[in-house]
Amino acid sequence: MSAGPKAIPPTPQGPFETVMALGQHLPGRAGHICNRKLKRRYCARMSDTFQTVLRDTGAGDLCIDLGANIGAITQQMAATGAEVISFEPDPDTFELLRSNTSHLNGVTLSQKAAGAKAEQLLLRRAARWDPADPAKHSTASSIVRADERMSMENAVSVEVVDMVAFLTSLDRDIRILKIDIEGAEWDLMDALLEAPVLDRIACIFVETHERVNPAVNIPRFNRLAARACALERPYINLYWQ
Repeated sequence: MSAGPKAIPPTPQGPFETVMALGQHLPGRAGHICNRKLKRRYCARMSDTFQTVLRDTGAGDLCIDLGANIGAITQQMAATGAEVISFEPDPDTFELLRSNTSHLNGVTLSQKAAGAKAEQLLLRRAARWDPADPAKHSTASSIVRADERMSMENAVSVEVVDMVAFLTSLDRDIRILKIDIEGAEWDLMDALLEAPVLDRIACIFVETHERVNPAVNIPRFNRLAARACALERPYINLYWQ
C-alpha cells in the first residue's frame, strides 16, 4: 500500500492571511470569523491534495467513504479501480446514492451512520430540507447537531456503526478513509487515533465542522491538527475542502 504524503500544516501567506492568523486569537465572534476566513484560504490552497492521492490509488486498494451523501466522492474513488465501501444514513439520500452508483463495480453501500460507538440515534435534517428535493439540503443532516438550523420534525432514526470496530473487522489495509459526518467526526477521530487499526490506514481526509459551536470546536480542531502533524502515518488532511 502506497504511503500518503507528509502532513504539513499550512502557514499564512501574504498580509491578509497574516492578519487573520493574528485575529483568530481574539476573543469571541471576532476570533471565530478570522479563524473561519483563514481556514477557507488554507482549504482552497490544499484542495488538490485529495486528487493527488486518488491518482496514486487503484485496483487492489480499499477506500471508505463516510457520509457519502449522493455519491460524488464514492464515484471518484471507484473511478480509480479501487474497492469502495460507502456509508450514508439518510434513507432518502441513500436512494440517490444507490441510483448514482448502481453502474459502478466494486462499490458496497451501507445505509448507516458512522460514529465512535454502536447505537441508535436520531438523524436530524436541516430545517429547510424538503422531501420533494431531498438532495438540496442533505449535506447538513447530522446525528449530533441540534441547533436552530436543524429540525426535529424532519428527523429519522438511524443505526450508528462503531466505525473503529468495523475498520478493524476488515482485517486489511485501507488506502483512503474520507470522513464528512457533520460533527460526529470529533468523537470518531478521538477513538480512531487511539486504535491499533490506525496503522493500517494510509490517508484520512476529514471535513471538520468547527463553525458549529466554534468556542468548543476550534480548540478541538487545533488539538487534532497538532496530533495529525505529529504522526508519521497515516497522512491526515483537515484542509481538503
